[in-house]
Amino acid sequence: MLRRMKYFTTGLLLLLLLSGCSTAGRFGSENYIVDLRWQRYCIDGGADCRSFSLIGPSYREQWIADAFGMPEQYYSWTGDELVALVLNPPDGSYQPEPIGGGQYRVPPTFATHVVWDVLAMEYYLLYRNDNGSQAVQEPWPQPRRFSVPQ
Repeated sequence: MLRRMKYFTTGLLLLLLLSGCSTAGRFGSENYIVDLRWQRYCIDGGADCRSFSLIGPSYREQWIADAFGMPEQYYSWTGDELVALVLNPPDGSYQPEPIGGGQYRVPPTFATHVVWDVLAMEYYLLYRNDNGSQAVQEPWPQPRRFSVPQ
């Protein structure tokens, strides 16, 4: 019985490691869609979107500024300002691709992943219910920024 448990545990650990590897690769290759009409930042090909307005209550603007190579200072952006930053990266690291209907595709870079991570974290923190029954039935958002080399 002990021997079976040892094999089961080893197999379970191996499965978890392999699933983690596949997730890291997927995050690194997914583009984002900037939707100007609805002020949303979406994962291309999916229904997972976050509002750019979530940057308002955030105190993590410096994470985004660092990812785009901006100087160390105090940043406080509106949703519109964050959209402008994503569509016009100050480091010139990518060009957004217009895809019609007020939408742009941006590539999966460290900086664009950090923007997603900050918005996803703010969504989670704002809409979870701290009394034990969560209004948002999602686990803590998995950071995407670590799936792309900086």
